[in-house]
Amino acid sequence: MAIDFMSMPISRYIVGDFITPAMRSAWERGVPYSIIGPEGARHLPEGLPFGGPAAPERRASVIAMLVEDLRQLPDCIATQLWDENSDAAPRFHRVDTASYEALVEEARKPIKSFLGIRKRGDGHRSHVAATLFLPCDFDAPFEMVTPLRCLTGSTFRALDALERMRWPLNAEAAAESLRAALMAARESRVPMIVDW
Repeated sequence: MAIDFMSMPISRYIVGDFITPAMRSAWERGVPYSIIGPEGARHLPEGLPFGGPAAPERRASVIAMLVEDLRQLPDCIATQLWDENSDAAPRFHRVDTASYEALVEEARKPIKSFLGIRKRGDGHRSHVAATLFLPCDFDAPFEMVTPLRCLTGSTFRALDALERMRWPLNAEAAAESLRAALMAARESRVPMIVDW
């Protein structure tokens, strides 16, 4: 199974208002892009967003409600909201599944210290295990329940941990991919979603 790091507004992700590199690659080879779901295969013609022809209109219709949901998050986040109307081009980073699993496993380990002294970056490493990264600064990851149900971390704290910590050899490729994706998200000031 492929894992993609996707930098874009949450509204764009929820309604599927994007075209992935895999979609473009299929179309360039003259192959229809297919999405397999419970209802069977759905074929997307060239140039059509992942969410279908109505995705841009659906996105426009959900933004106000989504922003209201985001304003219900803790104050430290609600006061740092990004632009859900952003037309910044989505960015995609494919990551090696085994390497990413090793990275997340390492990020979830309890912090060990020597004589009560922690290494720099250790306190932020739990952010690396998130599946949604917000372009906000906050102390600890939290479980978001709406608009997406996922562990949510800070782009800034995760980047700090990725830059300061040593990661196992089998997690280094994923750490580099995650760092690149988070830097792109920080630059665009949009969230970054781990899409499994």
